[in-house]
Amino acid sequence: MPQPTAIIDLGTNTFQLLVATPGNISEPLQIISQLQRPVQLGLGAMETGILQNDAMDRALAALTEFKDVAVSKGCKNTQIHAIGTSILRRASNTQQFLAEVDRRLGIKIQVISGIEEADLIYHGIYHSLPQPWNPISLVMDIGGGSVEFILFEGTRILFKISLELGGLRLLSLFQQDVQFHSSQLAELQTYVLEQMKPLFTACAEHKPSVLIGAAGAFETIWDLAHADSPGSVIPPASELVITQFYQQKKWVQETDFEGRQNIKGMKAFRAGILPYANVLIATVLEKLSIENMWVSSYSLKEGYWFLQNK
Repeated sequence: MPQPTAIIDLGTNTFQLLVATPGNISEPLQIISQLQRPVQLGLGAMETGILQNDAMDRALAALTEFKDVAVSKGCKNTQIHAIGTSILRRASNTQQFLAEVDRRLGIKIQVISGIEEADLIYHGIYHSLPQPWNPISLVMDIGGGSVEFILFEGTRILFKISLELGGLRLLSLFQQDVQFHSSQLAELQTYVLEQMKPLFTACAEHKPSVLIGAAGAFETIWDLAHADSPGSVIPPASELVITQFYQQKKWVQETDFEGRQNIKGMKAFRAGILPYANVLIATVLEKLSIENMWVSSYSLKEGYWFLQNK
């Protein structure tokens, strides 16, 4: 059996683990294990710029679990790669956190830029799509701290940008309590449109016809659409019905936080962020008049894996 590689994505909201080996031509990625934990490393740090002690404790607990799983699947320390993203780019005490993780677990976290993050996301998405994939497409990855956009045509990246519009970021800016207030919708939409101006300029030139959502909130949209099909597993890439998305968006927006947590198919830790993610998605669809939307279950960690296993 080929030697497995473990990739850990330290997101602002969610930590994720992928352990995989090279497969065959039809399935180049053979997944051995996948885990995700709602660490919320950015909680409190969005407002203060400082990673909070309880958040770092949750992060260390998740990383300890991830390392144990990776080692149990045959990974050596040198085959465990950890990637830090938005909140670790911004927090003033990131270096102390990285040093503590290295001291306790021997894991060296690589903090990457938003543009490097976009590159990895593209590589993950591209490998998930049915080939040949010809339409000019826009990838959108909604994280907790940032949102990455990548315009591409086949193997050519046309434009990429990382914007500080992640779910936890918007929640910290616009949420007064645990509820999503529709009275703030106009202000939220105005803010989002302003931040997305560079993206819309690029899209006016390249005219994408497909929006491809990377994991996260888009997986939740898929989960809600398939909640009545027990045992359904999201494939690497799948088309989403846009009219169904708008129906979901409406009742998610009209449901209070407690109600959203109990929606069939909803992961509880996504309940707070999903209304904001839906606003971002709808803004892109409407502003660019896109009528085709896909979701990919691949993203940063898969992209990193493919680059490690060329």
